[in-house]
Amino acid sequence: MSETPTVHRDAQDRLVVETRFRVRYHETDAMRIVHHTAYIAWFEEGRSEFTRAIGYPYSQMEADGVLLAVVEVVARYHRPARYDEEVIVSTCLAEFPSRSMTFTYEVRRAAGGDLLVTGSTKHISTDAQGKVRRIPEEMRERILRATVAS
Repeated sequence: MSETPTVHRDAQDRLVVETRFRVRYHETDAMRIVHHTAYIAWFEEGRSEFTRAIGYPYSQMEADGVLLAVVEVVARYHRPARYDEEVIVSTCLAEFPSRSMTFTYEVRRAAGGDLLVTGSTKHISTDAQGKVRRIPEEMRERILRATVAS
């Protein structure tokens, strides 16, 4: 779906992973405008690329016994994206308390940088049986080492 993501720090010194791709036809409605649900999938793509970029992909987190269940999704639509436009999803880890992770997103048009959508997702840490659990300290440390500026 995407090119190799770009990684940088924002003005607040947070790690930002930018995922770039073209809007696919099946993500649009009859007017070739991106359907609102596609942005949620784009958030997931940005989150997956974020974890890969820090060297700790979701698949490894799951192998280490932590599943991240989505408990909240927020999306604010500013402007529409259209078929075949190139877009950039910028993903940040905004909050990281003991049992959850919150990611924030900005979706922009690659040409011109128009802000299309802002949003966030909150994930709660569970075990394989769905029981809420603390994120193991070694996992927290690994993620913090990769995301916090030294």
